[in-house]
Amino acid sequence: MWLSKHYPKASFVRYADDVVVHCTSKAEAERVLETIKERLAEVKLKIKEEKIRIAYCSDYRRKGSHEVVKFEFLGFSYQPGARKSIKDGKQYKAFAAEISQSNQKRIREVIREMRLWSNTVVEVSSIAKLPNAKLRGWIAYYGKYSIRSLRNTLLMIDRRLIKWLRKKHKIGYRKSVAKLNLIKQANPELFYHWKMGYC
Repeated sequence: MWLSKHYPKASFVRYADDVVVHCTSKAEAERVLETIKERLAEVKLKIKEEKIRIAYCSDYRRKGSHEVVKFEFLGFSYQPGARKSIKDGKQYKAFAAEISQSNQKRIREVIREMRLWSNTVVEVSSIAKLPNAKLRGWIAYYGKYSIRSLRNTLLMIDRRLIKWLRKKHKIGYRKSVAKLNLIKQANPELFYHWKMGYC
């Protein structure tokens, strides 16, 4: 590819029209960006300026500073954050992927709009069918790199279930939570996020 030929040390990831280029310095990133713009101009194409980011991938090894330290790509937000070491359990600073805020919001909206929450006549096994189809897709895509933030987002399913149990059985919040825990114990694979440990 053209980019590999001109910048052999700069690795890149491309999906459709979106590209992330990894450079060794800000100066190199600026040179690469200008070269890409020139190359696109040759074939009468332009980069969308609002999508351009030169971000510094800050972690425990890269301790410099930059005004932009995160970017979004394919539904993920790449940014510095605390992680726990598998070896000794200590926390360290990593540059890693999280499900983006906009996609967390979109998932919550999809969950909220599921009409099943107003149907208190059916049993919980019927309630599980519609969310499970969505849950499989979300967990398959986001679950590999974004377990923590995805878990926090999917907890909305459990919160909706608690509300549903309150309406169905006309009981208070604490009893609804206790009832949901009993359902989880009796049917740990009923909802796909329970089965996969997102609860």
